[in-house]
Amino acid sequence: MTTMNSNTPSGLSVDHLQELIEGCARKAVSTPYEKNYSTEVRSIVRPFMSELSPEETWLFELNVGLFLLRKQSTGRHLGYFAQLATSETLHTIESQFHNELPPEIAIKQQDRLLETATYIRKTAIEQVEYPPAYLDIYVELWICLLSPLAADHRLIKEELSHLTEAQSKGNERFPLVALAWMRFWLGEDQEAWRLLKAAARHGLVPGQLFRFLRLMEKDGEWTRLETWLIHCANEQVGRGPGSLDEYGRYWDAVTRQHPEAEERMWSALASLPSYCSSLYEEKLMQYGRWRQWIDYQLSLGSDPLNFLARDLQPIEKEAPEALLPFYHQGVERYVLSKQRDGYKRSVKLLKRLAKLYKKLKREQRWEAYIGAFASRNSRLRALQEELRKGGLIP
Repeated sequence: MTTMNSNTPSGLSVDHLQELIEGCARKAVSTPYEKNYSTEVRSIVRPFMSELSPEETWLFELNVGLFLLRKQSTGRHLGYFAQLATSETLHTIESQFHNELPPEIAIKQQDRLLETATYIRKTAIEQVEYPPAYLDIYVELWICLLSPLAADHRLIKEELSHLTEAQSKGNERFPLVALAWMRFWLGEDQEAWRLLKAAARHGLVPGQLFRFLRLMEKDGEWTRLETWLIHCANEQVGRGPGSLDEYGRYWDAVTRQHPEAEERMWSALASLPSYCSSLYEEKLMQYGRWRQWIDYQLSLGSDPLNFLARDLQPIEKEAPEALLPFYHQGVERYVLSKQRDGYKRSVKLLKRLAKLYKKLKREQRWEAYIGAFASRNSRLRALQEELRKGGLIP
């Protein structure tokens, strides 16, 4: 093992840095699956950071985090405290990327950053039970620090070569997603989609897909983002917590920049799996497509009484006539139930209809309708009683 007698951390390769951290960790009293392990290891290695620059310190701390994750994240230890310890380590690493990035680190520590990416890649590919979060950290490392250095694509093409070789070794998901990113930065989106589709067969989580969308939004690549949103209108959307809302938010961002993209948005939303239908409904309301919203509810056979009055107020204000067939369909469905509770509900809808006809100044049409309705259902004694209670017939 490399010791500090002959080297300082700034002079160590990442592999030797990991050896140094592991040597320090052997002095820890806690086990990797106890809450205090991270704190104890960080305390032991801290003296080695006293003479490091901010860039070197950042890199050292990232490697400490990688070491801790490797010790804490295995499939055999899924207890509460192990999960808590892993979660705290991940939070620390996320804070490093988003709150503590030294501005000169990419330039001053380029070689060590590349070594760190290589260390993550090799660990993930060579170890059967590598920490799942290594993929996220690897991607963030490339997004935040390495891809901006690859203006001539040399670094990306070199990494592409390493990943392609690694892919043949059998570990599927990590190289597939990593390769998709390299293709993305090379502008080869169709190949990136193919790789992500292959990764989905090996348990790709939607968060990996949405990271691409997030970066395109951040960089203002609106046309490209629209193309990805259309292509991604598949089973990946809506699977992860919040992913459906996030997908819709990206469409909002695109249509703000390119209003002509709205029609393509509707096609994409309509093509989503059935469990994503709530987003389609939400967008129809958001964009003021009242009649389409009503037509959609009619096709689903939705019950108007399942919606709060305030939910339907925008339609009542902007397109009250569109609500007429929705309420009429609900009335007829409740009458067909041949139960008093159904009759009571039909009367509620009939009262809403009466107000709508009055608002539309079609009182005569309403009188003709309610008279015909009562006559047509004259044999339903319970319904007649509910109509009278509701003041709809004498």
